[in-house]
Amino acid sequence: MSSFKTIATVLCLLALAGCGFEPLYGKTEYLQAADGDMAINRAAIDIANVPDREGQRLRNLLIDRLYVRGRPSVGNYILTLLPLKTDTTNLGIRKDATSTRAMTNIGTHIKLVERISGRVVLERDVHAVGGYNQLDNQLATIVSKQSVTDHMLEELSDSIVREIDLYFNRAEPPKPFPVPSP
Repeated sequence: MSSFKTIATVLCLLALAGCGFEPLYGKTEYLQAADGDMAINRAAIDIANVPDREGQRLRNLLIDRLYVRGRPSVGNYILTLLPLKTDTTNLGIRKDATSTRAMTNIGTHIKLVERISGRVVLERDVHAVGGYNQLDNQLATIVSKQSVTDHMLEELSDSIVREIDLYFNRAEPPKPFPVPSP
């Protein structure tokens, strides 16, 4: 019975290896070699200015995540972000018409444009949602809201970098199949 389990395990591993599954993030030898390519791709992106304070904080987070090996002099791509839109919904309404909880949604639209051709190669909407308590102490509510906003901006920057990484991971042209001669 033990040899059957061993054979079954080996067959399952071979099937998984042959299906084309490649984790985007991990610490395998293949991905460690590709990390250099990913860092080069990320460094080839210029990040355009984003209006408002939260937009600048998001841009700074993106700079920290994309320019691991230093900022490029001129990038091959330009990343533009529309101004951040914030929607807040009050929840947990009391009898006196005050709310005790709020949900905030922060979103933007991103475009990754090739500098030379002007072609848009990636275009997405990204959003982050968070909630905070609205307390009787106004200072505590402000601090709670600021903390949630900080976390949502980090989540937005992670989502944007993930979208960029996925684009560059898929951007390699597929290799053509050999055509049999008649």
